[in-house]
Amino acid sequence: MSTEKDSPKIPIRNIYYMLCYAWNTLSKTDDVQVGSDKFDNIYNLLARILYGGIKQLQKRGFHREYKLETEELSGIRGKIDFSMTVKQNSLIRKKLACNFDEFTADVTFNQILKYTIGVLLRCPMVDTEYKRNFKKTLPNFAEIGALAPTQDVRSKLLYNRNNKHYVLLMNICELIYEGLIADEEGEELKFSDFIRDREMARLYEKFVLNFYKKHLPVSYQVHSPKIPWDLSHQYDNDQLRFLPEMKTDIVVVNKTTKTQLIIDTKYYPSALTKSFRSETKKLISNNLYQIYTYMGNSSYPGRIMGLLLYPTTTEELNLSFPVGGKYILVKTLDLNQEWVKIENRLLEVASISELIEGL
Repeated sequence: MSTEKDSPKIPIRNIYYMLCYAWNTLSKTDDVQVGSDKFDNIYNLLARILYGGIKQLQKRGFHREYKLETEELSGIRGKIDFSMTVKQNSLIRKKLACNFDEFTADVTFNQILKYTIGVLLRCPMVDTEYKRNFKKTLPNFAEIGALAPTQDVRSKLLYNRNNKHYVLLMNICELIYEGLIADEEGEELKFSDFIRDREMARLYEKFVLNFYKKHLPVSYQVHSPKIPWDLSHQYDNDQLRFLPEMKTDIVVVNKTTKTQLIIDTKYYPSALTKSFRSETKKLISNNLYQIYTYMGNSSYPGRIMGLLLYPTTTEELNLSFPVGGKYILVKTLDLNQEWVKIENRLLEVASISELIEGL
């Protein structure tokens, strides 16, 4: 596993685009949200996007929902709650306990936003300018509670056409909660850099998958299936449970050429490594074994190819090895370049099966 120090250096703007693809929220407004600012760290970028999104919410209005409220009133509103009226001795005060629906902005979406604002205000990596802007928005949250976006809370969020504009904001709040907060002890928050290998590996995989889903034509099928083991005969389930699961990162099927491209994204500082026995750099053997196993067990009836796709900001690789009538490809994607070049490279990689002859 690579270290954070050796990890590929990716421009903050490109990380933002990767996040948008990973979350399926890329739109024509993304350049406007990022602006022309040069961000020195990911925290300022997320703060900028979150603040811009909240400003847009203020213009269109916060999402509201009907919530059942119970309140002691002098008059009747909604339905009288007789049991609560008796329990609270409301009649003595010439009041009634009433149940009624309140159309309120104090809902989970906005509660998560308020919580995240509080986190960013305490984050030492966020610039003073962004903190000042967030403080200006707080009066709009005066009647809204704060709620941490835990996994349980996020699982209950329901999106529809009236609140789908919250998707990007909720994903940012999740990223801040899961990535920035290492530990919470009372009022003190401990922050850490979320751009580490494990998080970036997941982001890199999801970005490439959704990029292909968005940009490849209908003649391609893009998915990430599980490949069953090609066993010579049936085994009982008690034995099968010991076999590791072959869950692919990305599979691109060209329905025109009847070619299956199994892609395994590898977030390493380099596709090459030195062994203790040699100074010569070679491909990482375990990665080759893994993609070869995927290819060998695939039941696709057409041509099968495997691709190891590494990110890089230094050297570019374009390798292909014919093995057992199939091809193993090794490619690199330079993430430290203009975004349009990244897009072109990914599209070139997806169509590589059309360029290889003699398969």
